[in-house]
Amino acid sequence: MQIRPCADAFYASELEPWSEYISGQQGKDPGYDVLGWMIEETHKRGMEFHAWMNPYRISNSATAFATSGAANHPAKLHPEWTMKYDNLLIYRPALPEVKQHLLNVVDDLISKYDVDGIHFDDYFYPYPKGGVEIDDAADYAKYGAGYSNVGDFRRAQVDEVIEKIHNLLVAKKPGIVFSISPYGVWRNKASDPVAGSDSNSLQNYDDLYADVRKWCQNGWIDLVVPQLYASTSNVNMNFTKMCTWWNANSFEAKLAIGHALYRFGVPAEGAPYQTLDQLSDQFRISRSNKNTCGSFLFNATCFNENKINILSRLAQVYADKALIPVIGKESEAAPAKAGDIAVEGRTIAWKEQPGMRYAVYTVKPSSVEGKWDAKLTAVLAEPSWLAPGAGNYAVSVLNRDNAESELSQPVKVD
Repeated sequence: MQIRPCADAFYASELEPWSEYISGQQGKDPGYDVLGWMIEETHKRGMEFHAWMNPYRISNSATAFATSGAANHPAKLHPEWTMKYDNLLIYRPALPEVKQHLLNVVDDLISKYDVDGIHFDDYFYPYPKGGVEIDDAADYAKYGAGYSNVGDFRRAQVDEVIEKIHNLLVAKKPGIVFSISPYGVWRNKASDPVAGSDSNSLQNYDDLYADVRKWCQNGWIDLVVPQLYASTSNVNMNFTKMCTWWNANSFEAKLAIGHALYRFGVPAEGAPYQTLDQLSDQFRISRSNKNTCGSFLFNATCFNENKINILSRLAQVYADKALIPVIGKESEAAPAKAGDIAVEGRTIAWKEQPGMRYAVYTVKPSSVEGKWDAKLTAVLAEPSWLAPGAGNYAVSVLNRDNAESELSQPVKVD
């Protein structure tokens, strides 16, 4: 969930103003704890809350920000921290003050709120635009000693922030997952014949100065979610080929695939996105790669619009419930097996384990004596469950890392 789109906040912060996306005016207090409410409602449903933050963007319109940006916005208090790229206004990644500010924002957030993850997407240095140069010559002159070219210098600035956020989370809240959803191509083979992908596209490394592959290798991020927003027939960034490349290059990070739901049913997106078979193919390909642990679906408007009845196909893709896998550092004690299970009518209850969630399975005897086939039926925050009907059920316990205990002995509901 986005909580810092433009160096602002979906919560009360002494470091940055309230976001205009909450109250319609940047700096205006909506009168309640928006983020606290979102986290509470998410956790009630047995889900995780990952806080999506944009590291450098201040405004998509420097012109509009000059008149409508909050007076106490750090970018107005410290205009020397900022630079324009065309009409985009961003922080200068090389400035020590900017790096420290970003660390302070993340530190403040994780100190105040029980978030399960910190998430960045694909915006680092700006996406290139013809005829527009990045205004960082003075920064390179001041801080660039030791770098033979400005590209290496820019990558080092982003590297430093990613590593420092990783170190901050490890030191203060090691259970928080640090994830990044980059543009789908790290480097093309034409730029890097050894490690590059069979693609012909914009590149994280060379154009956005984001060395995502290095972050995965060094263990600085727990989860990488490449935006594979091209089809299985696309030549420049082929979905199938890029799935294979990321599976071989996610290294220490877990891998999930980003799918472009927003393209389906939009005529301008081309023929592949007018059929739901493309969606099924993408999930089949993604799941066939052994290192892929899940998918991200962009964006949420698709669920309301339901173009070409996409929800019907998603219902097939997600016909079976599944648990969130263990991602990142296991920082919690292993959960104990569920105990003191009792049945009263159709209600199953068990002994509460503070801070844990619970998974309920419908079970039936397997072909192996003494073993049970189990199908996940529900994930709960409370230690009781109303069974929908007669059957045999078993319970497991999940900690904050999503590590799971062994199943309890089955109980029968008549």
